[in-house]
Amino acid sequence: MTKKFLAVILVFMIVLSMGTVSANVHNNEKQEPNDVQVNKLTESSNELITNDDIKTDVEENIKHETVNSGNKQYTVTEAPEPIIPVEEKSDKRVIYPDKPMIAITYDDGPSVYTPEVLDILKENNSVATFFVLGSRVYDNNDTLNRMLEEGNQIGNHSYNHKNLTTISDEELYKQIKGTDDLVYIATGYTPSVMRPPYGSTNKELIQKISKPVIKWSVDTRDWENRNVEMINKNIFENVKDGDIILMHDLYESTLEASKIAIPELISRGFQIVTIDELFEYRGASLAAGEQYYNVYK
Repeated sequence: MTKKFLAVILVFMIVLSMGTVSANVHNNEKQEPNDVQVNKLTESSNELITNDDIKTDVEENIKHETVNSGNKQYTVTEAPEPIIPVEEKSDKRVIYPDKPMIAITYDDGPSVYTPEVLDILKENNSVATFFVLGSRVYDNNDTLNRMLEEGNQIGNHSYNHKNLTTISDEELYKQIKGTDDLVYIATGYTPSVMRPPYGSTNKELIQKISKPVIKWSVDTRDWENRNVEMINKNIFENVKDGDIILMHDLYESTLEASKIAIPELISRGFQIVTIDELFEYRGASLAAGEQYYNVYK
């Protein structure tokens, strides 16, 4: 009896002990010690602070990137004044009436060499007068228009280079009026000056032409010698203020001579101008029925 009673008590105590352990375990799962809770709270707070810092850093980075990228936005009142660029150097030609000037003229073109002659003139901020043949107008519209666009002058040199002193009045009309019309159709410009082929004229012919007739005072004889050195020798040994120089843009030798002569003339102090400019800036007039060789002071 006693043994049975003791066994029952022992079992009861064991069961009671297991229940207490189970409750402690359950309570431990539900509730952590205070120091653990504090640590977790601190970690959570630190995590929140870190997120705010990241947001702030991102905003700062965006702000700085916007400024540094050159795309800063302004309000109407904050917008800076527009930047006015420094005025670029002008390539416009300026003619000084009191300084030496000459007119270079090219006859019998345009030809395959004429565009390069125009290049040389443009590179040296200079111009010339081109006495063109009507028969060469049709295939050279672009070259003729470029002449005018770059400030050069076009003159009439007849239709097909006949000696005008030997032809009928009807043929003379066709030679001159026909060339004027062809140039006008190609460019919208009518030549105001005339140079008869070979320079052949007489008093009666000059009156019939009804334009100022332009001769020359320096003959390079480029058509004859076809030699660069001789062409330039004829220029440099004879040129002076107010001269009209005769050349022909038909020959490669004339092109090569021009590459040397034009910059050299400029370095010697000459302004290279058109026939109209030469007379205008020297205060001289051009009249139909008259012929001209130069414009000396």
